[in-house]
Amino acid sequence: MPEGGRHAPILIATSWQALNRALTEGPETRICNCTVVILFAGFYIEANLNHIVEQLRLKNQMKTFLGQTYPGLQDKLASFYNEFVARSKSVKRKDLFKSGVTKKLRRRFPGFAKLYRFRNDLSHGVLSMSAHSIDQAKQLRCQAKDIVEQMFTILERRGHSIRRDTTYYQAIAK
Repeated sequence: MPEGGRHAPILIATSWQALNRALTEGPETRICNCTVVILFAGFYIEANLNHIVEQLRLKNQMKTFLGQTYPGLQDKLASFYNEFVARSKSVKRKDLFKSGVTKKLRRRFPGFAKLYRFRNDLSHGVLSMSAHSIDQAKQLRCQAKDIVEQMFTILERRGHSIRRDTTYYQAIAK
C-alpha cells in the first residue's frame, strides 16, 4: 500500500520483514526480530506525523507551540491532537499537557502508550517484555498502522487531503 512521504514505506516494510522473520525463524532470533517490528512501527507513526506537518506547512507553528527545536513523538502527536481533534485548543504546550492530553492520546490512539514506552525504554538501554512476544509485536504493529489511518481520516474530515502515493519500491529508489 502506498504511504505518505519517502520514509514511511521503508519503515513499515522493515517492520513487516522483521515480523516475517519472527514468524519463520527460531526462538533464538525472536527477541531481535520483535524488537525491530515494534520499534519500526513506532518510527512509522512519527514519519507520517513528519509528512503531515511538512505537507500542511505546520513545522514552524508546531515548533513554536511546543517550544522545541526537535520535538519527540509524543509531543508531535499531542500537537496534532491539539490542532485537529481538541474541542478547545491550548495556546501553549504546558497548558495542553496540564489539560490531560497524555490520557486523551492513549484513549484516542490505542497502542500508542506501549509503542512510545517501548521506544523510550529502548533508547535508554532497557528492553521491554513486549519484545519477547510475537503476538504482542503483531498487535502493536497493527495498532501503529491504525493510528496512522486515524490521523489521515481526521485530516480528511477537517478538509485536508494529503496524498499517500509513495510505494516501497519508489521510496528505496530515491
